[in-house]
Amino acid sequence: MATSRPRHVLVTGGSRGIGLAIAQLFAKNAYRCTLISRSEDALKAAVGTLQPLPSLSSSVSGTQPLSSLQHGYIPGNISHGSNFWSTSTTQPSHFGTFLPKPHVREQNHASRIDVLVNCAGITQAKLFTAMEDASLDQIVNTNLTSMMVGTRFLLRQGYLKGVRSPSKDGEGEKGNANEKQGEWAGPVIINVSSLLGLTGGYGAVAYAASKAGVLGFTRALATEYASHKVRVNAIVPGYVESDMTKDLDAAALSQRIPLGRFGKPEEVAQAALFLAENQYAHNCVINLDGGLSAV
Repeated sequence: MATSRPRHVLVTGGSRGIGLAIAQLFAKNAYRCTLISRSEDALKAAVGTLQPLPSLSSSVSGTQPLSSLQHGYIPGNISHGSNFWSTSTTQPSHFGTFLPKPHVREQNHASRIDVLVNCAGITQAKLFTAMEDASLDQIVNTNLTSMMVGTRFLLRQGYLKGVRSPSKDGEGEKGNANEKQGEWAGPVIINVSSLLGLTGGYGAVAYAASKAGVLGFTRALATEYASHKVRVNAIVPGYVESDMTKDLDAAALSQRIPLGRFGKPEEVAQAALFLAENQYAHNCVINLDGGLSAV
C-alpha cells in the first residue's frame, strides 16, 4: 500500500516572525511547509531554516514529482486578490503556478492543504484622523479582506477538502457504511488575530478593527463550514517579540503584563500546532497575551 503524502501546511506571512516560527515547528513535526510572502529573498532564507522532511519513496507521490513533496514557497502579494489567488498556470504571479488545482478525486495530490495558517498582516502607528484613505484600505485589505478572499479561493478550488481516513476495521465500504466507520480528517484553518482586536489601542484604530474582523470571520466561518468537516480556529497574540514590536518600549509595556514580558514567536507556534492536531478544537480562540487581557 502506498504511503500517504506528508501533511501539508500553507502559511501566509511565513517568511519571518510568528509565521516563520509556526512553519519551523510544523516542519519539526514532519509537515511539509509552503510559505507565502512578498519577498522571494526572505522566503528562500526562511525555507532554508526548516527541518527537511524524511526521505520519500516514489510510491508516495505517484505521478507527482518528489520535489513537489518538499518544503517550498510562493512569492506574491496576497492583497492583490484575484491577481494572485488564481488557478491559472500561465502567469508566474498566480497561486496556481506553484500549486496546481488538485483533482477532485485525488485526495493525496501534492497541492492538497491540511492546515492553512493565515498570518500575513501589517501594523499601524498613526492617529485615526491623520490616516489617508489609502492607508486605511491597505491595513483592512491586508489584515482581513485578503484573508477572506484567499480562504474562499482555497475552499472553492478544492485545496482545502476533507479526507476520510480508514476505519479501525479496515478501509470500510463506500457510501454510508464508510461514513459511519471512518474518521474524517478534515482540513484546519487557523487565523492569527491580535489582542488589540479585543481591547482596541491608541493609534491603532484601523489595525484593531481589522483584527476584530478576523475574529468575526473565524467564528462565522466555523459555523458555516462545520458541516463540511473543516475546523476553523484563531489565535489572539498580545505583545510578541517580532519586527512589528521592535520599536515599542518593551520595558514599559512589560510592566503592564502580568507575566512581565513579551511573548515569543515559538510560543504562538505551539498554540498553532495544538489547534491543528487536536481534532476537537473547532471555533476555538486562544489568547496568548501573558495575562494582559485580564487586567
